[in-house]
Amino acid sequence: MKEAIGFSSEGLAPDRAFADYRQLYAQGADVLRLDGPFRARVTGWRFRHMLLFDRHLSGMAHAREERVTADGFDHIVLHHVLAGTLIGQGRSGFERAGPGDIVFLDTRRGHRTEAHDLHLITVSIARDLALAALGSLGALHGLVVHAPDTLILGEFLQMLVRHAPTLDDRHDGAFARALIELLPTALGGPRDLGVEARRQDHLRREAVEQLIDREIANRQLTGAAIAEGVGVSRATLYRLYERSGGIAGHVRRRRIDAVRRALERPEEPDLAQLAETYGLGSAGALSRAFQADQGIDPAAYRARVRQDRGDPVETGTRRWNGWMNELD
Repeated sequence: MKEAIGFSSEGLAPDRAFADYRQLYAQGADVLRLDGPFRARVTGWRFRHMLLFDRHLSGMAHAREERVTADGFDHIVLHHVLAGTLIGQGRSGFERAGPGDIVFLDTRRGHRTEAHDLHLITVSIARDLALAALGSLGALHGLVVHAPDTLILGEFLQMLVRHAPTLDDRHDGAFARALIELLPTALGGPRDLGVEARRQDHLRREAVEQLIDREIANRQLTGAAIAEGVGVSRATLYRLYERSGGIAGHVRRRRIDAVRRALERPEEPDLAQLAETYGLGSAGALSRAFQADQGIDPAAYRARVRQDRGDPVETGTRRWNGWMNELD
């Protein structure tokens, strides 16, 4: 089953509901309360390369005007409006979007959006995936695309939402490839001639990700071994992961992300077992690597998970923060 988060304001006092919702989104946006009743119901799922959210919202604004340079976000957001109105203000680059519309926003750019009786699907897409689909992201920020151009992409996103609760991670690569093919259908085709090269790079990275999944217990999973395993030169491999800090750092982050998700599960395996399962050597080496990456000791992280179990806000905040670190 996919790692998921959920939140609902139903049954909560308005002030408490808004405070909980603002906490949930604290890493991604400043949440402001507007006139009129506040309502929110959100379900989210983690996919590799993208995060998927089904959201019912009203009476609030999300702002990323002041924090853009500070939080380091580096992905593309796609809002598919199913009902209601999404209002764009500030540097959002658009004024409003209604049912059937799809809005594109770049998290490197500031924006503010207001929700009014809104039901939408939001997808946070890794920049490399968006580049593989479109080639260039210039002039994408604030673009609103209308039906019928949005129909195929919108149906795909709605299908993902319907089936996300029953999916696992094995097919994430296929969903990413489908998104690469479908994103251009809303925009009239790829946006530059370099798109084929970018798609080939994505396929190579996806082969690397699958190899890492398969060999994650192997402590000798070096750049040379990965390059040989996927049939590319070491120079090509290093180029593919240059922007994300290098292949060795990427493998280490993948190991830590896997440990983080394992610590969320109720089985609670000991740290030595996790270190062996995810190629980190010993419990001590795992603890040092986890502390350096997550800013918290794994034992303390698991204690927090245990304490927060049954609290959707604390669980959602922790998971959402971990997802964003993976995505960017």
